[in-house]
Amino acid sequence: MSRFYAVASALTLASAMGFSSEALAQTVDIPFTASVPIEVTFDQVVLGTVETTASGGSVQLPNVIESVNPATVTLQSNTPATLTVSPPRLISGSTPDPDGTTYVTFVTVGTQQVTADTAEVTMNLPVGMSDLEVDMRVERPVPFPAGTYNYAVTLTVIP
Repeated sequence: MSRFYAVASALTLASAMGFSSEALAQTVDIPFTASVPIEVTFDQVVLGTVETTASGGSVQLPNVIESVNPATVTLQSNTPATLTVSPPRLISGSTPDPDGTTYVTFVTVGTQQVTADTAEVTMNLPVGMSDLEVDMRVERPVPFPAGTYNYAVTLTVIP
């Protein structure tokens, strides 16, 4: 009798397979998500050099400190960014800057140039690597007394 059930089961299975001629194909998409964080970094800062000069044509005591070689900095960004440039400011010196002192920063990126004198200025930067050249000029209405003067220019990048 068990032989009878085995044969009947085999025939039933074979007939079921013969009648279902349509296969049910299915597909599924498996999503993968990655978040790339915004990265904006200053890199490879090379200090520039400055000299003192007199703004007049005759031999005078120096009243100007200005770049003779620009400082350079590389900016790397994976998103468009805005660069804010400040005028120079005195960090330390033998004497404070008197009223009437003028401050100017020049920043060049490729063919773009901005000048910050009385206020901060901004410039737009593209995605990728940008090589910035930074120059500065400080002119006092009176000569600089002997001593060491340290000025700084602040660059701020906002993605």
